[in-house]
Amino acid sequence: MSALSGGVSGGVSGGVSGGVSGGVSGGVSGGVSGGVSQAIASTDALTLSRAAIVGPFEGATLHVSWPGFDRADNLKRWADGPRVAAVLSEVLEGLSYDVDKPRKSASLRFANGSKNHRLVQLVGPDEKLIQSQLQLVAAYADLRPDRAVEVVEQMGFPVPFWGSVVGLTAHRHGKTLALLDVAFSLAVSVEQRFKQIFSVPRPVEFSPQIQPMIPTPGHGAWPSGHATEAFLAATLLQALLDAAMPAKKKQSGNGQASHEQLQRLAARIAVNRTVAGLHYPVDSAAGRLLGTALAEYLVARATGKAVHERSFDSALFIEKDGAPMDFSLHAPMDHASGSAYTRSPKAQDVPKADLLAWLWEEAVKEWQ
Repeated sequence: MSALSGGVSGGVSGGVSGGVSGGVSGGVSGGVSGGVSQAIASTDALTLSRAAIVGPFEGATLHVSWPGFDRADNLKRWADGPRVAAVLSEVLEGLSYDVDKPRKSASLRFANGSKNHRLVQLVGPDEKLIQSQLQLVAAYADLRPDRAVEVVEQMGFPVPFWGSVVGLTAHRHGKTLALLDVAFSLAVSVEQRFKQIFSVPRPVEFSPQIQPMIPTPGHGAWPSGHATEAFLAATLLQALLDAAMPAKKKQSGNGQASHEQLQRLAARIAVNRTVAGLHYPVDSAAGRLLGTALAEYLVARATGKAVHERSFDSALFIEKDGAPMDFSLHAPMDHASGSAYTRSPKAQDVPKADLLAWLWEEAVKEWQ
């Protein structure tokens, strides 16, 4: 009787939706969710069951809807992991890198037919700039007692933090989470290539007083991967929420309405890495530009639109009086020239990616 009452009360009060979708809202939790979708039977039990019921083999008796050749909507038949891998492989097609050693700059380019366009250009920091930035890293350590919990929770991809801003949940937004998976995977691929090219030493390598509060990653500091991924997520989610707004409605979409909170969260995630003693503010600034550019590229490839080239020049990331410049969310990124952040006024067409477009549209539906 206790099992029955517990099952009914847990199922009804939590809701079947909570149980079936993974127990997110409580529901039957380990019951329907764990018992149905995650059920596993032993090979012996399945073999015994088949032997008892199968009878003589009668050939192909079921009607199968044969998948079309090279159709994007075939993705609906796939599991999340292979689906993300397929979409990511398409997104990475046509991307290449240029390195200008004398200028210490590197570029990410994308192909469109026979043409090759620059999406991002980065000019890295020199040792003098990095050493001046070290003063800011040391000062940020004062915030560690207040930020410690966040710093630790944000060591991986901090999806729950994004969920808290826009209401992103596993049971309603599976395709959105897959889209973010593609986005983060793209970011890691690009940022690691740039990190290897510039190979900027971490703060702890310059001073024994930095003493990071969490382990220092085994790769270069610039640009910040966390900043890149955070601003990619903020920009991508805003575009996704805006795309879900019916075209006939003239008011701004939910993405625009969430813009400030999304950007603030991205900035906080980025700054927390400096608080932890792992990054310089200039790392976050470059990551902000790179993440924004990658998000714009993803949206353009999903929708067949155009993108503007973005650039970051570390030599200009310094105060007018020569003092080290701190990272600021309020620094404009759309200067035509004369700033660390620049954006080309001319947009370049981006080839539409069919697999990404399918995933994008499915994600948009989840917010309508």
